[in-house]
Amino acid sequence: MRYNKLTAILVFMGLLYLPGYATQVAKSSTGQQQVLDQTIIKTIDGEIIHVDRTKNGLIFKGYEDKIVLLEVFGHSCPPCKAAIPGYNRLQKKYQKDAVVIAIEVWGSDNAGLKQYANTHGIHYKAVSKADSGKMVSFIGKMTGWHPGVGVPYILLFDRGGILVKDVPPQRFPEAHVDGLIQNLL
Repeated sequence: MRYNKLTAILVFMGLLYLPGYATQVAKSSTGQQQVLDQTIIKTIDGEIIHVDRTKNGLIFKGYEDKIVLLEVFGHSCPPCKAAIPGYNRLQKKYQKDAVVIAIEVWGSDNAGLKQYANTHGIHYKAVSKADSGKMVSFIGKMTGWHPGVGVPYILLFDRGGILVKDVPPQRFPEAHVDGLIQNLL
């Protein structure tokens, strides 16, 4: 059987995406990812989460053993509101293996976001823009996203904090995200 150059390239590219490869590449010789910057976020329930930005992702302290689904949303965005039940289902389904964190970037303060979360039944971690630290900057540096691009914007990090997928602004693709989480388990 003869392999042509294209086949060899495709096989090589496929090997690059084997599970664990990106995690190994991102780690230094000591096995730790190099921290480029840090911030602190505070959820509407008062939980403080330290976040380290690395070359290839974000490490959410206290959630290093979990897959992190990070949503960037706006409080008056209809597709964002429509996505809430899906995030609730994913949080419930994967509560031992994943955490959903949503950052509101359209300016709702902590009290307003807490009321919004209660009104719309958010059962996952929500963070107001005022309490999001440098997260918008971190996301921009990783993906090129900024608030003018649109919401909802979804980022998925593996258990090692490596960004494995970002989903551009659109309606929430719950089945697609569910499948991505399944692949990371």
